Amino acid sequence: MLDLLDVLKNADFATGFTGEFASVAAYERIDRVTLQRRLLLALFGLGTNMGIRAIVATGEHGETEAALRRVRRHFITVDNLRAAVTTLVNATFAARDTAWWGQGNACASDSKKFGSWSGNFMTEYHARYGGNGVMIYWHVERKNVCVYCSRAVRRPRSRR
Repeated sequence: MLDLLDVLKNADFATGFTGEFASVAAYERIDRVTLQRRLLLALFGLGTNMGIRAIVATGEHGETEAALRRVRRHFITVDNLRAAVTTLVNATFAARDTAWWGQGNACASDSKKFGSWSGNFMTEYHARYGGNGVMIYWHVERKNVCVYCSRAVRRPRSRR
């Protein structure tokens, strides 16, 4: 069994994507280790649709709901989240071994819509599939191997 929180923590260890989260407040007095732990817990709660309250209720991490909500409010913004995703994607591409994957840059993709609550920063309304959710795109290169997943780019609605 693979723990998703461990995957998130290891991804941060390898890439340092939590360094992309800067506070919107004028002054923050929190050490980086505590902030990193709280960011990972809050991001996990938001990304899995568990929510912060459930993360606090089920975890043995010693963080309070108020502390995680404060981190969400002050550090997790759309711009910070986009910068963190960019860091992760760039690290994924940098780790690609051309002996395995080749030099090509073309790929095919397919997607699936997963419903999510509107408070999630990655949620968008999708006109084709109806309702709020996130589109997960599986990008596949030669030999049909999954390389990475990303969020769909919002397309403007056509005007009639």
